[in-house]
Amino acid sequence: MRILVDATTWVPGRTGIGLYTERLLRALRTHAPDDELILASNLPLTDVDIDVTRAGPKMPIRAAWMQTAMPVHGLIKRPDVAFYPNYMAPLLPTCPTVVTVHDMAVFLYPETFTWKKRVLQRALLPAILKRVDAIVTPSHASRRDLLKLIDLDPRRVVPIHLAADPRLAQPLDDTTASRIAAELDLPERYLLAVSTLEPRKNLVRLIEAFETVGQRDKDVQLVLVGGKGWRDDGIRRAIQKSSMADRIVTTGYVTFDALRVVYRNAIALCYPSLYEGFGLPVVEAMACGCPVLTSRGSSLDEVADDAALVVEATAIDQIIDGMTNLVQSATLRDELREKGHARAARLSWDRTAKHTREVFACVADGRLPTTSQQQ
Repeated sequence: MRILVDATTWVPGRTGIGLYTERLLRALRTHAPDDELILASNLPLTDVDIDVTRAGPKMPIRAAWMQTAMPVHGLIKRPDVAFYPNYMAPLLPTCPTVVTVHDMAVFLYPETFTWKKRVLQRALLPAILKRVDAIVTPSHASRRDLLKLIDLDPRRVVPIHLAADPRLAQPLDDTTASRIAAELDLPERYLLAVSTLEPRKNLVRLIEAFETVGQRDKDVQLVLVGGKGWRDDGIRRAIQKSSMADRIVTTGYVTFDALRVVYRNAIALCYPSLYEGFGLPVVEAMACGCPVLTSRGSSLDEVADDAALVVEATAIDQIIDGMTNLVQSATLRDELREKGHARAARLSWDRTAKHTREVFACVADGRLPTTSQQQ
């Protein structure tokens, strides 16, 4: 197959959708090595290291590039299918088209997004999705939300689970791990949060819950790993005014190897997000043998699949109790560690690529996706 891909999220320092794009394309390259991947971006693709065809042109505004350059590529490159992994696609597609919609947070939690993203996605997404041939979501929960909010043929919406990067399960040598831990100034005992610093991740409640947990255990600390996000000032204020401020470590964005270290050394990952389309840190932590606390609702309990401690995201008392139990009970941690390993092992990027490519093949042939692609 000849597949045209919007690769604008494959950039240095990528998180979330950027990692989804990278890992899916790497897996597609392995799964179907004879396919031609045509990666297009409005900016230079400086970090792509797999065998692909590249397409421009350079344009400073992604939204304008999407509605002008990409339809032209669809005519000139004549791909079997165009793939858009980040919600947006041309309003007037010029070839068979598949879009990934990761979640419906901009509709359900608009206050956690910039006005620009609210306006663009809420105005354009329904019109775009009515014109594309198939839509991929990373979970059944995201699919349900999408179909509730936008009137679409459900046969065109296919849930395909994501997975942890398989390299996460590979141990680092002790010297490298010790060096990274020292560079990040990791404490000996800590609870971990991994996310971009933004309101939807519910980090203010987590910080407030840690005040009580920290009073109960004088040795435990809280480590926040993630880059600066929109409206992170509220999170920073919560840290500054916390009675446990001297026991809260913020690392900023970390490298892949550093992420492996912070997961492995943590008591547990605490991920009580208000809403997620999938929640990669949950399965990443599980792959590293890190017990997980996460929140009920959206996709997170679906992704955790009984392998995590689940709480209500808005109930601070439940978050406190969950964190306390994880700190105090080695038995609970061992149980979740074992269940987490098994859950992470059931998910793989090879399976994700296989099912996604099946969707591409159906669309290229003018057929609706079949239930065999749905996980």
